[in-house]
Amino acid sequence: MSIILITGANGQVGSYLAHAYRQEGNKLILFYHKRTDRLSGFVNDEACYTEAVDLGDFAQVMAAVNNACKHFTAVPEVLIHCAALRSFDAMPLAASDPVVFAQVFQANSLGAYNILRAVLPNMQDNGFGRVVLLGSDVSRSGLPNGSAYAASKAAMINMMKSVAKECLSQNIRINAISPAPIDTKLEEDYSGAYLEFRKAYFAKYLSDNPGTRLVKFHEIKNVTDLLIKPEMQSLNAEELFLSGGIT
Repeated sequence: MSIILITGANGQVGSYLAHAYRQEGNKLILFYHKRTDRLSGFVNDEACYTEAVDLGDFAQVMAAVNNACKHFTAVPEVLIHCAALRSFDAMPLAASDPVVFAQVFQANSLGAYNILRAVLPNMQDNGFGRVVLLGSDVSRSGLPNGSAYAASKAAMINMMKSVAKECLSQNIRINAISPAPIDTKLEEDYSGAYLEFRKAYFAKYLSDNPGTRLVKFHEIKNVTDLLIKPEMQSLNAEELFLSGGIT
């Protein structure tokens, strides 16, 4: 049994992982942005600590981590970072809004920095930690009309590769899972022009890659299970791609 911190816990992937790991008997620290509709079952569970956190604000992130540690009188051994902000303007870079680009890039790259900065000292003190960052296959393929998101994921991956090597001697392993489009219910999280952009992106991905399929939640968990095992020593600073079946 571990204490697992999940960011973006109200998202479709984050909430799936939260329910799965709680059913396995783990204690959970769940950070979410604003919505809590997928977290109602955790609110009165003493084995779970939930808090709304702006990951772009380091002081707020640090305070939330400290609050969770006080709740459990222990520190998280595992971090699964699922939180992300997508390029919600869905515009080519030449026509994009600089404010939106900066917001998306900073939310994802700085958010990853802040949560790592907040949890790693405790892991270093304990001489153990497992970290999984949820990336995206756009870090290698790019994303037309989503350059801010693609750039931020690539930045996060290179940050991961650097910090994983910094922590190698302290029995901390840090890796990323970068899936192709995930089989989510788009209408639950998006609307308007951006929903249509996401639908078109998924449709083109499937059309361009006959025989492939969308990545399933359980596949992400299966790989996460492997990466957070205490005995897993050899995978570090790796970006593992879930391609939906593309070779």
